[in-house]
Amino acid sequence: MLGVFISSVLMSYAGFYVIKKIINSQEQLLKIKNILLILLLAIATVLLHKVEYTGIESFIIFLINIIIYKLIFKIPIEESAIVVSIMMVIMFISDMLSATLLKFIFTIKEIRSTGLLTLIASTIVCTIEIIIININVIKMTFQKFYKYCKIKTSLTNIIYFIALIVGLCYFTYNITMFNNIKYLVNALLMLSFGILSYIFINNRNNFNQLTDEYDNLFSYVQNFEDWIEKEQLNRHEYKNQLAVLYCLTKEKKVKEKINEILEDNINIGGEVINQLKLLPKGGIKGLLYYKVAIAQKKKINITADVSLENKSILNTLEEQEIRVICKLIGIYLDNAIEAAEETRKKNILIEVYELPNKVCFVFSNTFKKKDNFNDRNKKGITTKGEGHGNGLYFASKLIEQNEFLESKQDVVDGYYIQQLIIKRKESK
Repeated sequence: MLGVFISSVLMSYAGFYVIKKIINSQEQLLKIKNILLILLLAIATVLLHKVEYTGIESFIIFLINIIIYKLIFKIPIEESAIVVSIMMVIMFISDMLSATLLKFIFTIKEIRSTGLLTLIASTIVCTIEIIIININVIKMTFQKFYKYCKIKTSLTNIIYFIALIVGLCYFTYNITMFNNIKYLVNALLMLSFGILSYIFINNRNNFNQLTDEYDNLFSYVQNFEDWIEKEQLNRHEYKNQLAVLYCLTKEKKVKEKINEILEDNINIGGEVINQLKLLPKGGIKGLLYYKVAIAQKKKINITADVSLENKSILNTLEEQEIRVICKLIGIYLDNAIEAAEETRKKNILIEVYELPNKVCFVFSNTFKKKDNFNDRNKKGITTKGEGHGNGLYFASKLIEQNEFLESKQDVVDGYYIQQLIIKRKESK
């Protein structure tokens, strides 16, 4: 039993180390409270330990881990459930690799029943766990995921990880029961689950990062709406004043600075402004002002045509719905600007019009068709280089999550046409 107890202490310390890395905590192990909690976890593991593995013991230990590490790191129970789940996934993968190494010499029953072998196996498991969590790309991915979980804990994430742990307990049970080909199949399934979990976390990180970027932009463009319209009114007077200063000064550096200010001044064409003014305030108009300014700075020709009812559907939208629409418009216009910039004509047409029970945003741009064009909505597909390729994929996910939205794409006469349809919600 001594070997099992020491093994349990080692495993508890490895769990502490992994979670400390994930949450980037400064918590020290050598505190009386933490030592007692680690010993309590080790004792619980010893009491649950059986030579014949059942899988239930691992799930019970998982639940105890959630409580123990919640107390050690002083984090909410939801966050503890997620980080303990990640730690357990790493532990299961490490345990499977350790068992595979030792299986060439000993049986699983011998490893679990002999104190010295249990200690050796646990040492290998802990070593692999520590190596995995110190791989920088893995550590950073888990840290970023935890950061987002702290801001907003998702019930979906918790359910996913609990189901994952149940699945890994089942595969671990199968590994202890079977040899040869069945062992290999279950080991590969466990490894696949671990890889899929990492992909899931990385995917959530990318989605959360994109969401944050557009949430920040949404806050900015709400103020930008008022600013750009005021700037449009004052622009001519502003330029006249600069022109007077330009004539009065003989300093070359001053003249160069005035020219620089005039060049950098946001200058959206009058007709585009007049059309976009017809949109209601709230964020969408400001975002379009902002994207049009960027496009015009890139020498792209912008045309806008807005036709809305007095009591437009857009006026009935809630702020959260406007945020989602802004994310989609941001993605679509970013893609349109980058695509149009590569063409000779460099044209973008923005249309907003109202039909019975729906409003349509249509973005048309000149583009060069690429080999992977038909796969443009898939994750990671891009013609723009590393770091791109997720925009349209995440846009499709947003559409799936919001029933009042619909998206259509088409190609007509050398123009890529992206439609975003906002449907009137049924009255409750």
